[in-house]
Amino acid sequence: MEQNKLLNLILDNMKKIFFPEDWLEIDMKLSKTELFTLLIIERHGEAIMSQIANKINVSMSTATGIIDRLVKKKYLSRARSESDRRIVLIRLTKKGKQIVNDIKDSINYYLNTIFKSLNEEEVRVLSNIIVKIINALSEEKLVENKETREKSSLKKIEIE
Repeated sequence: MEQNKLLNLILDNMKKIFFPEDWLEIDMKLSKTELFTLLIIERHGEAIMSQIANKINVSMSTATGIIDRLVKKKYLSRARSESDRRIVLIRLTKKGKQIVNDIKDSINYYLNTIFKSLNEEEVRVLSNIIVKIINALSEEKLVENKETREKSSLKKIEIE
């Protein structure tokens, strides 16, 4: 399928692909970045601010604002590390764990629906394609970041 037709197919079906009805309730409660933050913390059990900022690719001040909002909504809690009182650990609350489980259940439901319509070979091929897509996008981002660093690096200018 040519790229333009594929783009049109995705655009025509964007609501079904990216905004299933089950996600509407979650979407009203959380921003995309807040959602990613919850999923990252759930995956690691707990995290410190610098880890969160790095994983969601934002500044520390932005990450702090996101965490503040999620703490205020009672999805996250802050606690001092037992081994180093200077370190603040961010953890999911019971309410946070519940919404993450709801999100994962919803995603799994849609993945299962997709996989049921595919045979074993198609599932394997789709999985390989998804990995290739992620790798291609990751490589593209690495190239962009390298070019940005090279452009923004200090240049030595001789002054007479």
